[in-house]
Amino acid sequence: MKKKLLMRLAAAALAVGMCLSSAGASYFTDVSPNSWYYGAAMECASYGLMNGYDDGSFRPNANVTRAECAQILSNINPEWRAEIIYYDVDSSKWYRNVVSHYGTYMGGTYTDTKHTTPFGYREYFYPNRACTREDFVYGVGNVIGISTDNNYSYFDDWVSINPNYIDVINAMRMYGIVNGDGTGMHGKFNPKKTITRAEVAQILCNLIEVAEN
Repeated sequence: MKKKLLMRLAAAALAVGMCLSSAGASYFTDVSPNSWYYGAAMECASYGLMNGYDDGSFRPNANVTRAECAQILSNINPEWRAEIIYYDVDSSKWYRNVVSHYGTYMGGTYTDTKHTTPFGYREYFYPNRACTREDFVYGVGNVIGISTDNNYSYFDDWVSINPNYIDVINAMRMYGIVNGDGTGMHGKFNPKKTITRAEVAQILCNLIEVAEN
């Protein structure tokens, strides 16, 4: 997993043609060098995993939509899965392709078995909803093919995590890609909380460090 991931990230960095030194302290207009997420935002930009907005901002405290999370999964691993047609994804939207090919990696989708289409049951992705922490982390774990063998790490609020996602999320913690919030004995994961751009950047930065070590 590490070797393949490192090769993908290195290729992404080469394609983007950027480096941290060239990004500079003012690369994002709203990211101060004193902020806890500064290094993560810069590194994600250098690897082409996250981009800023047209006005030069990063918007660290903004929620990340599910469609945006699907795009980030595509940035991590540009190997598409088989296409799924989601009933609530407009074919004219910018995210149509990434959601169609990366939606199955993420949690939070819904299959409506009461209604069928020419492609099978109606599948819903909810692209404009703010993504939860568990749906995104589960997606990252899946897209990198993380191993869930010998998985003994857990959070204090593990009972709140979707049971279908818990092995992947615990493995992500075991590798140090995600961490608890520092409360209690093992820390809480807060799985249902929406995830911010700063938090996403930190997770991706942790992922890069794991791949490089």
